[in-house]
Amino acid sequence: MNSKLLLISTLFVMPAFVDAADDNGWQDNFPIENYTMTAKDGNAYWSLRPGRFVVLGAIESDGSELVVISVLDETEMVDGVKTRVIEEREYEDGELIEISRNFFAMAEETKDVFYFGEDVDMYEDGEVSNHAGQWRAGNGDARAGLYMPADPVVGMKYYMEYAPGAAMDRAEIFETGANVETPTGTLDNCLVVTESSPLEPDDESYKRYAPNIGMIYDDGLELYKHGHRKKSERYIEFEISEEQMPKAARSAVYELHPTGVVKEVKVEIRKTRAFYAIETFIDDEQWDVEVMDDGEVIRNKPD
Repeated sequence: MNSKLLLISTLFVMPAFVDAADDNGWQDNFPIENYTMTAKDGNAYWSLRPGRFVVLGAIESDGSELVVISVLDETEMVDGVKTRVIEEREYEDGELIEISRNFFAMAEETKDVFYFGEDVDMYEDGEVSNHAGQWRAGNGDARAGLYMPADPVVGMKYYMEYAPGAAMDRAEIFETGANVETPTGTLDNCLVVTESSPLEPDDESYKRYAPNIGMIYDDGLELYKHGHRKKSERYIEFEISEEQMPKAARSAVYELHPTGVVKEVKVEIRKTRAFYAIETFIDDEQWDVEVMDDGEVIRNKPD
């Protein structure tokens, strides 16, 4: 096994991992019991600080996909470890399709972040339909995986989740120090990761992470916004151009106000839906229009 795969504790409490890799060199077992685990801090590429968030998305002419990743001010005991809850909300064409509550903890000695499982709610027509992919360390043969090393090195290969038959995602560090273009600008010193799973051997996923931000790219979903969100903030919004709106949403606005001049378009993401909030002016009078990807108008009133 490549010695680069060894994660050595600053207090020298972590043993060598030679016996913990599978036949293909993937690190699949981690001596969590040798660490002091905490639900605080995290590391440069994966924060555990409540309030931190990123919005990833792809907004196309035929619709959108958005993911909001939020560090909650909540903890959960999983397999005897106090973990931080990080929530992911995924929307397709403005409709909520998934909420997952993911459980992470950091090793104080190394600053490596470990993944202890997730609770999953999949939605159809506004109702929970199933819980596909959920798992927790300590249930059956499931155990925690390494999600984000504090000092990633090209060539490192490790399981992020280890729940046979349910969740077996694994990561390989492909590049460090990369420059990545995003809708928010160019980011430096980024980490490029390839993900795969023996449960789906024909699929690979590509992710990128930026220091002090977190995930900035996930299989075509790019970074649109990041920062720190206060508890009082009920929704997240960011500005896009008029031309970026899906075609059906643009058409709905033009049909409502054929002589209007669009001054501002924002994507507004709430708990159960995401939509476009448009300011349009007709003879110096402002109208506020809110419309979904498919052209459904949910608000059309003068300001």
